[in-house]
Amino acid sequence: MKTYTIRRADGDVPLSETVAGTPWVKADTVYIDEFSWHDEGPKPATQGHVLYDDRALFLQFFAEDDEIHAETTELNGPTYADSSVEFFAAPGGDRYFNFEANCCGQFKLAWQEPGWQDHGQRELISPELASRIDVRTSVPGSTKEPAPGDDGWWLAAAIPFSVLSELTGREIGPETGTEWRGNVYRSGVPDPRKATWNPIEEPEPAYHSPEYFGRLRFE
Repeated sequence: MKTYTIRRADGDVPLSETVAGTPWVKADTVYIDEFSWHDEGPKPATQGHVLYDDRALFLQFFAEDDEIHAETTELNGPTYADSSVEFFAAPGGDRYFNFEANCCGQFKLAWQEPGWQDHGQRELISPELASRIDVRTSVPGSTKEPAPGDDGWWLAAAIPFSVLSELTGREIGPETGTEWRGNVYRSGVPDPRKATWNPIEEPEPAYHSPEYFGRLRFE
C-alpha cells in the first residue's frame, strides 16, 4: 500500500501550471503510473501534486494526452468518459468522496458508501455547493474535440473543506497527523492506458474500489 504525504501550503496556492516559485514546489509528486490493465501500446504519463491549508484542499495535475476530448458539460455528468483525472478519498470510516474533473474543468463530486451501485446510497453535490469549487485548466471552452498537435493538458482545483463538510454531513478539517485513505486515477482513455496511483488488483478497471485505497497523510 502506497503512502502520499499532503503538505501544508505556506502561502497562496495558484491554480495554474506553475510550480517554481509557488507553494506547489513544496508538494510531493503523486505519480499515476500503475497500469493494471495494460497489455500493449503507450503508457501516457500523468502526475500531480496535492496541498492543503486551513481552508481548502488543492489539486494540480499534468496529463500527457494525444487525443484530448471532452463532451460532458453538465455538473455530475459522466466526466470519466472524457479526458479526465479523478481524486477519491475516505476521510475516516467507510464512506468516500470522488472528485472527477475533465480537461475543460467540468466535474462530478459525490459522497457514497462502498457498493453504492447496488443500493443507491450516494449524494451528488448541489449546484450551489459546486459554485464554491474553483477549477482551472489549460483547455479553453466547455468541450474539446481531438486535434492534431494534442500532447497534454493541466488542471488545478481548490476544494474548500466547508464544501466537503456540507456534502458529507461531517466536519472535515484535516490537521497535522490526520490520515485519510484514497486513490488517484487517469480516466477517459482506453482500458490499457488507464492508470492509478495505488494499484487495483482487479481484472477490469474498477475505480470505485476503496479496498485498494492507499494512505493519505497530512503533514
